[in-house]
Amino acid sequence: MPFTPASYYEVVGESRGNKGKHMEEEIINATKELNHMLKESQEYKRFIHARTALRSNEDLYRKLRDLKNRYKEVQIYWEDNPYDEIYRLCDENDWLLHNSIVNEYLRAESALSRLIRLMLDEVTADFPMDFE
Repeated sequence: MPFTPASYYEVVGESRGNKGKHMEEEIINATKELNHMLKESQEYKRFIHARTALRSNEDLYRKLRDLKNRYKEVQIYWEDNPYDEIYRLCDENDWLLHNSIVNEYLRAESALSRLIRLMLDEVTADFPMDFE
């Protein structure tokens, strides 16, 4: 049998018997509840509202998407110190970053990301893993 994520869980579930399968179902149900709670949060609602406002202006949406893609490319692929290039990008797009619609979207995105990181930190707080 070729390895797939589904086959992994089948093997893991079989090795743990019914208890393992029951535990996985509980984890999935708890995850669905967390998903629901996140969607009910003010951070998520603010993000959806800001994203809708941004997407209603196709030009702003496209320009911000292009800027974020370029920013990510610089962070990942820039061989030298990326500070100067990131500074240049931000300077060239100062008008975009200070646009009230874009600014609200970026703030809402950041707040939602922060909430998700806090949740993940709590979920994995006692895991004996070295992520460095």
